[in-house]
Amino acid sequence: MARDRNRLRDFQQALAQRLRLAAELPQRQSRLAVQVGERGYLLNLDDISEVSPIGQVTPVPLTRPWFLGVTNVRGTLYAVSDFAVWLGLHFTSDIGARRLILFGQRLSKHRAGLVVTRVVGLRLLDEMAPHDAVLSRPWEQASWLDRDGVGWIEVDLEQLASDAEFLHVVR
Repeated sequence: MARDRNRLRDFQQALAQRLRLAAELPQRQSRLAVQVGERGYLLNLDDISEVSPIGQVTPVPLTRPWFLGVTNVRGTLYAVSDFAVWLGLHFTSDIGARRLILFGQRLSKHRAGLVVTRVVGLRLLDEMAPHDAVLSRPWEQASWLDRDGVGWIEVDLEQLASDAEFLHVVR
């Protein structure tokens, strides 16, 4: 019995040491990389609740072309906007790659989702270099270059969700 207690204590001490070491490591900031048209955007994972294929979207009459309508996700209605069309880019015809990005808990009052051309994957900001590209919209937070020289714009979804043009869906 004493031997079991000693092993448990040793395990707890080793675990506590590993937790202390992990807490001292620098935090790596990852972003969800998405393609919108031919452009690359980075979304903060804290602002996203879900990424999914696009389900049935019910159109709403007398709205702007980029506002696709509303969709029901597990009993909650979300306003769905095509990010590419809103940016003035062409609507993507590759239906299979398109994804719906639902705004997360922090932005839950907006109950909105963005359709993106495709999800590229996760990108670590510490593996990218800041880029001096001109950021022309208030929701464009920063510009980055990855190792391959591809440019990415970091999006502040809270700023985007508060943008007057984005909120004005009625024609």
